[in-house]
Amino acid sequence: MLKKTTVYLSSDDLFVLRKMANIRNITVAEAIRVSIQEACHPKTKEERTVWDALDKIWAKTEGLDPHKIERAVDRAVKEVRGVKKTRRS
Repeated sequence: MLKKTTVYLSSDDLFVLRKMANIRNITVAEAIRVSIQEACHPKTKEERTVWDALDKIWAKTEGLDPHKIERAVDRAVKEVRGVKKTRRS
């Protein structure tokens, strides 16, 4: 499923995307999607290792409420900061 988003581009970047779209006979939106796919996939072994690790982490959060996750992270950060303050005293 595609999701709508807004991207701000320089005139030069938009010109390049329009050229690419014309050459490939696709829309500018498709040119953006293709460019993201080409640019964002891991290119080195190290990038692939991190990519795979992130996939495993994100798989564990599927179905969880992102707001609950954010609140839990906030609580954990506050707890860690509280422990650090206690150690300094």
